[in-house]
Amino acid sequence: MFITTSWEIFLIEGLEKIHLLTQNPLPDGNLKKQLTHINREVYRLESGDYRIIYTLQRPYISLLALRRRRENTYDEDFQNEYLGGYSPELDLSAQVDKYYSESAQLPPARALPAAIPKELLINLLIPAQYHAALMALDNEDDLLDCPVVPDDYKLKLHTHLFEKPLYQVFHEQDYLLPEEADSLLRYKEGELLAFLLKLSPEQEKYVTWGLTSSGPTLLKGGPGTGKSTIALHRACALIREFRRRGHEHFRLLFTTYTNTLVRTYEQLLEQLLGSDVRFVEVRTVDQLASDLLKSIQQRPEIIEPDALDTLLLEAMQRASYAGSGSQQQAQRRFIEKMNFDYLLQEINRVIIAGQVSTLEEYLNAPRPGRHMPLSELQRRAIWSVHQKLEQLLAPTHKATWHHLRARAEQALATGKITARYEAVIVDEAQDLDPSVLRLLTRLCATPRGLFITADANQSIYGSHFSWTSIHRDLEFRGRSGTLSANYRSTREIGEAAQSYLQTGILDSEPAERRYTHNGPLPIVRKVYNEQDETQLLATFLTTAKRACRLGIGSCAILCPSEKAGRSLAKSLARYQIEAAFMSGQYLDLESPCVKILTLNAAKGLEFPIVALAGFHGVNKYMRQPAYDTEVERQEALSLERRLLFVGMTRAMRALLVVVPADSSSPLLSNFDSHYWNIDRA
Repeated sequence: MFITTSWEIFLIEGLEKIHLLTQNPLPDGNLKKQLTHINREVYRLESGDYRIIYTLQRPYISLLALRRRRENTYDEDFQNEYLGGYSPELDLSAQVDKYYSESAQLPPARALPAAIPKELLINLLIPAQYHAALMALDNEDDLLDCPVVPDDYKLKLHTHLFEKPLYQVFHEQDYLLPEEADSLLRYKEGELLAFLLKLSPEQEKYVTWGLTSSGPTLLKGGPGTGKSTIALHRACALIREFRRRGHEHFRLLFTTYTNTLVRTYEQLLEQLLGSDVRFVEVRTVDQLASDLLKSIQQRPEIIEPDALDTLLLEAMQRASYAGSGSQQQAQRRFIEKMNFDYLLQEINRVIIAGQVSTLEEYLNAPRPGRHMPLSELQRRAIWSVHQKLEQLLAPTHKATWHHLRARAEQALATGKITARYEAVIVDEAQDLDPSVLRLLTRLCATPRGLFITADANQSIYGSHFSWTSIHRDLEFRGRSGTLSANYRSTREIGEAAQSYLQTGILDSEPAERRYTHNGPLPIVRKVYNEQDETQLLATFLTTAKRACRLGIGSCAILCPSEKAGRSLAKSLARYQIEAAFMSGQYLDLESPCVKILTLNAAKGLEFPIVALAGFHGVNKYMRQPAYDTEVERQEALSLERRLLFVGMTRAMRALLVVVPADSSSPLLSNFDSHYWNIDRA
């Protein structure tokens, strides 16, 4: 519908009504009425020629829709509006299959209902510099993908050209009403409406929870529960607390696992803190360890993976084994038969990351996340290889990242480094080496300044551990909480990902899962070659972004390698779909194109529409992993399954998993049809 000047009248006269809502949102039988014949949570407020539809969940009021009132319109107008979440009529998989199977052409774009008049753009308060670009458009795709117009204006125009049904609005993100109702006046004058995405009551309590206690705080939760958002607000709360205590000079450290998130979190903190952002350093743990060692002139060069593999092979061949002749022979045979990757992981994650310094310590060391049992003789053999590898590394003056982290912690423990922060916030701690957790604990001036978020089931490195075994200060008794509501993904995506994860689960502690959104079942489809895969991806991305009323920039493809990602970007160009492979270090979330990332680089990110693809030619996704024992095989599968789980849970509204038809790997099979829309062909 086209909005006339009565909208401006509403903006002015509606201030009184909005103020009325903030004072008392309950029905009064006159202007405010509960629409019990639809849904007991839905209310309407009369405001001149309009009806404001809203929900009430104390202390929040959530605006659902604005409807033009007509003289012959009564509340029953809303009776036919589906309010139960995702509409069964919007079958995304059927649309994808239709265009993928019938033609190599993409589904046609929907034409605009009419040419866009300048008067409409003026009434919608869209700045004049965008008018020419918008008035030249003639279809929905061009509108949603228009690169020169900000998303806020595109979506505002789209809503009025293709009015959004109330059933879709009802389950979208809730927004907190601004403290000052006159922000509507600023909106009338063309400024961005000051609605902020709220923290739920469940999330709010953890922002300040344990803030003045004597020990650290641990916050657990599954994907999409808002752990990182709470961590950002925790920084604000800490600064307020330091100020309350009279401190003027202090430093806070906010750590994240990937380079991708550093700039994103810096920008968010700038918005939250303003000039106080100067008190917070946002770093990856590897940046932190490198800079700490650099401060004492110890910055070894990181060895390339291929070079490390070569040295490990040499160490396996040249290692000296202790014991009798038969014992030495048994150790040598064990090392020859042991899977190469498993041996490297044992050395890196158990010995180096665990800061195990003697054979006696290794013989008794716990091996968290490692399921293959090792006898004393087998541990002695691995220790011999480790010692030889260290000897071969020494003359190169190179080290692994595991070495670097452990050395930084040791330098801090021995007093060579004296740096300290008044508070340390650790986001996604489940992926950190034990040495890094010790490092971060030591960097914090007091245990109560430590705030940690974690989700064991998102760990892609198998770092399941006992906190107090890492450092005595990591005692969370009485200061550990668990989030249960998923604000990112739909119920269908969340439950499908959980069903996929079951064989790779680390944290088996029962946990309630709640969701705020519904949507279509995620899709699994088989393809026979890379050309079919590209066609399927092009169809899915195009169809899903239209169904979600978003531009192509809302889409992401997650793949196993950079090579696969660059190939997909090149192939999608043949369908006039702009896509770019982006490494974690150079991710541009604002780019109006499909973002293609590796699965590892996507951790901590989220996208409305996600496809997992590019598995052709990658051994572990094409056939059974070549491990010598079933225990090794299951451990490897568990690790990879968690990586794919992380990828699946990046999706907010639509998800596709593309499976090579000739794959025999259990990683890409056995999807439960109760949770996944599976191709029956």
